Amino acid sequence: MAYYTRDSTSNPSTPYGGRARDGSIYVIKSDGRVELYDPNKVVVSLIRSGVPYKTAAEIADELQYKVYDGMSTRTLRTILINLVDQRSPEAALRYKQAHEMFVRTSRGTLERFDPKLIEDSLVKEAGLTQEVAAHISREVEAKLRKLKVGYLTAPLIREVVTVQLLEEGLEEARSQYTRLGMPVYDVTHLIEHGSKENANLHHNPETIHKFAGDQILREYLLVKVLPRHITDAHLRGDIHLHDSDYYAVRPNCLQHDLSWFFANGLRVDGTGNHTSVAAPPKHAMVAALHAAKILASSQTNMAGGQSLDNFNVFMAPFFVGKSYDEVKQVAQAFVYEMNMQYVARGGQVVFSNINLELTVPPFLRDEPAIGPKGKVVGKYGDFEDEMHLFTHALLDVFLEGDARGKPHLFPNTIVKVRDSAFKDPEQRELLLKVHQLFSKYGTPYILNLLPKWQHQAVNSMGCRTRLSGDWADRQGYPNPRYSTMRTGNIHYNTINLPRIAIEANGDDNKAFEILDQRLGLIRESLEIKHDLIERRLYKNKLLPFLTQKGASGDEYYQFRDLTHTVGFVGLNEFTRIHVGSALHESRDAYDFGMDLIRYMRDWAEFLTETTGWRWTLTQSPAESTAGRFAKLDLREFGDRALVNGAAPNSVYYTNSSHLQVDADVPLFERARLEGEFHPICNGGHITHLFLGEGTPNPEGLMSLTEKLCRHTNMGLFDYTRDLTTCKNCATVSGGLQKTCPNCGASGADLEYYSRITGYCQRIGSGDSCTGGWNDSKVAELRDRRRYCI
Repeated sequence: MAYYTRDSTSNPSTPYGGRARDGSIYVIKSDGRVELYDPNKVVVSLIRSGVPYKTAAEIADELQYKVYDGMSTRTLRTILINLVDQRSPEAALRYKQAHEMFVRTSRGTLERFDPKLIEDSLVKEAGLTQEVAAHISREVEAKLRKLKVGYLTAPLIREVVTVQLLEEGLEEARSQYTRLGMPVYDVTHLIEHGSKENANLHHNPETIHKFAGDQILREYLLVKVLPRHITDAHLRGDIHLHDSDYYAVRPNCLQHDLSWFFANGLRVDGTGNHTSVAAPPKHAMVAALHAAKILASSQTNMAGGQSLDNFNVFMAPFFVGKSYDEVKQVAQAFVYEMNMQYVARGGQVVFSNINLELTVPPFLRDEPAIGPKGKVVGKYGDFEDEMHLFTHALLDVFLEGDARGKPHLFPNTIVKVRDSAFKDPEQRELLLKVHQLFSKYGTPYILNLLPKWQHQAVNSMGCRTRLSGDWADRQGYPNPRYSTMRTGNIHYNTINLPRIAIEANGDDNKAFEILDQRLGLIRESLEIKHDLIERRLYKNKLLPFLTQKGASGDEYYQFRDLTHTVGFVGLNEFTRIHVGSALHESRDAYDFGMDLIRYMRDWAEFLTETTGWRWTLTQSPAESTAGRFAKLDLREFGDRALVNGAAPNSVYYTNSSHLQVDADVPLFERARLEGEFHPICNGGHITHLFLGEGTPNPEGLMSLTEKLCRHTNMGLFDYTRDLTTCKNCATVSGGLQKTCPNCGASGADLEYYSRITGYCQRIGSGDSCTGGWNDSKVAELRDRRRYCI
């Protein structure tokens, strides 16, 4: 058995299927290359697999009679393995493991490695030519074979491909081809410890799935959807794109029109193809449950809060002839539904809001009232008594709390106060009950409609979005309600104001130049978002709840009326750095801050005029952004970043245009100063007035509310109470107590609640007050200036 080496540089001169004229045999490799068959290589490879030399030589000799010119190396290897297996199954297995590469695919199968699949995927996913893709595939196969692994994984192959693309200088192709996901360590940490990114989410299997999925869509946004300069600006902390995990697929928030569903029935999937379809409700209880299901099911299409404007007005026609007890049962069912539907995004209750009127507003008074079976039963002005009865019942349910005495945290209850609220006896009685709720739990909000700058048709959400009827006036709609419902905010984008001050280094012109550049980024981002959502609605058909149509053919979601919103964080720290004092410390600082915010509002007004879209300026909620910006700036600029809290993990900037939370400013002065920013921030605003440990007198609190409504420009405000609840005896007490005043329980038996940004939520439990809020918000909580009323 003599073996010899043929000339590997010669070419076959006869068609495949036999032998070349010189007796040479050529085989075709998996990447398409032609190579001279060499039996010596077969012998060497068999010996390396543990086959004795004599047996290896015999196998190679026998193989010569089976190989033919043009045979593929895969076929050759199959024949060889069979020959080895006849003599030594153990050696055959070793040879197979040493020479065959198998891939554990993302489909859950184990398959032979095929470099042609890499080539095809590079053409399809990265847009490479077939020639370039084939070259990359060959190089990757060579690298993988050098690894000498028994099996490969799809992620590993993709990583090697992306490295090869980088080595070849194909950066754009690498960006398109990269894999999205999470490191194993991060997944383990998420499973075992959870995340504090959103205080409304609690650690459970659904939140784990949500955060894991969020990570992929967040990376998809930054890698695929946004241009690199916007991605970099977000990652650096120049701007912040909120809810980046939902950016590519959903709009943000939605103010619902309950009367539309009462007239058209309910399809929770938007089509009725996948779920049961409900006709217009006949009874009050069904109407209330439909309201709860609307808020829950629309969460599948939206990234942020869901709200029902004029909730008590639209429910009123269903309560004709009902007793208080019957009405309260309906109210109780609705409130418990909203606090016990633990089914929203990633395992949480629905982030829900209701806007309550104390009187039927003028623009609804003569509107047709939709009642049982979807029939018109008169005008909404005919049902004021029923509206008052239902409002009393709702407030009583909130006052009672749950079975353990804890506050019902949802829906956020926003009470609209008009001038008549302080004059009409029935409205005063309702408003007093609102302040009893403030006194006990501190959970509602006051939407002040007394200032001259307010429109008669306005609503707000706990997520901060504000919709006003002035848009309807501008568009020529017949009723202002048409611009305040069935629409919302498309997305939140926030500018890091303190960073602008640091970069401007005291130069006013430079500060506004940088602001212009950041506003340009926000505009570009929102234009991309607008085009994306339009595509998701009407091309991809991804948002069926929003695009469902009523009996008259009208589409539910009013895409043309949604707001494009720019927000901001840290005006107070901006003036500290740029002017040298905080907003409350000098008139110069306050006036410069006001000029800056007016400049941003003018920018939004200019875009409204030039684009025809609805552009607004908002005070960003910034539940995590205020801390993120502060941490990034502290790391980048050191002591030049004037942050609040304790470095390095518990630092934060002051939200939006709020005064410093620990500023020693009297309550009314804080309300007055912060309120001046509200007319400018037409896309959303709020002032938080934090109460001390004592339980304020409801009548005294109501008297303060009237003064604040009449003598400040505040639009939306609240009185926030810190609460301690005892799991041992169900006692609820004011303040953040170390022990229960009733039974003396401490530590893990105590839970703490307060308003985090726009909604009340569990802070955590135990002496350290941790477990729910992120470190920056806990630091802010401790710094808050609290007022005794």
